[in-house]
Amino acid sequence: MTITSIYEQYQIMPSLQLHMLRVAAVARVIALNTPGLGEVSEITAACLLHDMGNILKFKLDLFPDFLQPQGLEYWEGVKRDFVGKYGTDEHVATHEIARELNQPTRVMDLLSAIGFSKALENAVHSDTAKKICAYSDHRVTPFGVTSLEERMQEGRSRFALNKNTQEDPQKFEQLARGMQRIEQQIFSVCTIKPSDITDQLVNPVVEELREFEMNQKS
Repeated sequence: MTITSIYEQYQIMPSLQLHMLRVAAVARVIALNTPGLGEVSEITAACLLHDMGNILKFKLDLFPDFLQPQGLEYWEGVKRDFVGKYGTDEHVATHEIARELNQPTRVMDLLSAIGFSKALENAVHSDTAKKICAYSDHRVTPFGVTSLEERMQEGRSRFALNKNTQEDPQKFEQLARGMQRIEQQIFSVCTIKPSDITDQLVNPVVEELREFEMNQKS
């Protein structure tokens, strides 16, 4: 089953599809340029699924451009269906969908490593595949590939604007430093540099990944 058919089956928003494809493309490029790593298929699969439940956290009326061509009413209906089936936690939904797709244990393991909150944990562990999955998600914005520093600065700006946050700003900086350590760790063994990862490099891989065949547990 291709990832495109899976996205269609679960009615994943086109903008969210493109984000996951970009993250997977970044991760795949890094993995293919890391000598002796292996697990390229598992890394790719985890990144292609990592935000499957994210419609649950979207305030849909704030992003009208991302709702086309179906429109707000359609996507609100999809969101209600997700809530009815998976509840309101996007992470729980993502993992439940991966289980429905009968994903191998290693893909589920990598999926669990993705997220800014896991930065310190990933930085101290030796699992390079987990580092790549987590890092790649922080090289992509809704508009394309960016640098880690630009992504962290965008996160700081969003944090400052969120008056309802209960998070400690010092915690954000600790996690940001964790992501920077992960970048250093990855590229100490990778044959390309962080600056080599651009839209121009990644876009052809995105198109190839639209036909990526998702493996299942045997």
